[in-house]
Amino acid sequence: MSNTAQKTAVQDALTTMVKGRLAARNFSTGSKGFFGQDKIEAEGRRYQAQAQAVLIGSKNNPRAKVRATADQVQAALIADLIDKGVPEKEYSSGKTGYRAQGKVQVGDETYQAAVQAVLLAK
Repeated sequence: MSNTAQKTAVQDALTTMVKGRLAARNFSTGSKGFFGQDKIEAEGRRYQAQAQAVLIGSKNNPRAKVRATADQVQAALIADLIDKGVPEKEYSSGKTGYRAQGKVQVGDETYQAAVQAVLLAK
């Protein structure tokens, strides 16, 4: 299995996870947005995966309202993060995986977003 094949398989599995698990969420910080997580498998390896999109400016702002739908945010995460490539990452814990982050635009709303897949112990 090539490194490129593994990376492509992880991107495909993250796309499926985002489509099936991303849902609206009010975070404990007071921010509003979307979150999803699941275990995924890619090329025989298991990962703990998660995706989130936090509406910029929503933290502790009771008037902030998410207008985007989950489908719109899913499409933005896939197009603006996953499809552009999810680079390999070594985490401070010593674990390895893949992670991409950045801002995504849905209409006139801007979200700080991230997707990641952390390799689970064999």
